[in-house]
Amino acid sequence: MRPVVPLLLLLVLVASAAHAQCSEDGVQVFPMPGAVVPTNTRFLLEGLGTFGPRVAALPGRILRLQSEGHEVEVRVQRGWSSSLGRSTVVLRPTGPLKSGRAYTLRLDDVLPDAKVLNGPRSSQPEWRSGKGQDVARPRWLKRPTVSEGLFRRTPDGTERFVKLSMPLREDSPAYLVVTLSRRRDDMAPQHYVTPIHDGVALVGHAACGGAFALEEGKSYSAKLEVFDAAGNTAPAVPPVQFEAPVAAQENR
Repeated sequence: MRPVVPLLLLLVLVASAAHAQCSEDGVQVFPMPGAVVPTNTRFLLEGLGTFGPRVAALPGRILRLQSEGHEVEVRVQRGWSSSLGRSTVVLRPTGPLKSGRAYTLRLDDVLPDAKVLNGPRSSQPEWRSGKGQDVARPRWLKRPTVSEGLFRRTPDGTERFVKLSMPLREDSPAYLVVTLSRRRDDMAPQHYVTPIHDGVALVGHAACGGAFALEEGKSYSAKLEVFDAAGNTAPAVPPVQFEAPVAAQENR
């Protein structure tokens, strides 16, 4: 099993006649639909646009994960809220999956009108279970570092990201929980999630919203916690320091 395309890199979509490209609402799931997952997997469900508060209200609800001849209840647990309007909850199956099967998450049990923005929109999200459980912790090959800052102007606004190099040894899809603090001021930290794809994670926001608000040129400290799809954690590492990208870094 290999990490899959990032779950959390689509835009937060803020409906507005003046911003037609930002008007789409829906949900995203991690691991990405179609991925191979361990039999002890967990999932993340993220709400974008008007689905942000609806997803945030789901903890305590029960969903179903179905395969031919096998069904597992999935409990919705509290997760994280982005300062830019996104909400993510944890979906925890109450028992293991059977290996080598296709499983469908019945999102329509709780969100019947939700579009899955990072999967086939005409169907419920589906994954294939692997050979067994994942009980190994992710292992660092090197300490995480900032590889570059990304800045771009679009018709809908400004995109600003910091790219983190996350060299890990891990077979399952993995994600990053970031506690992001502004250095040298007392603003409340931001606490949210972003996926790791091919050893890279992005911290920041697109033109219409996103996971983390970055102010131009400000200094930040990011505490990083890595989890794989089974909930195993990587060893702790020191916080990463960086400055938010500025307009001078714009691609031309």
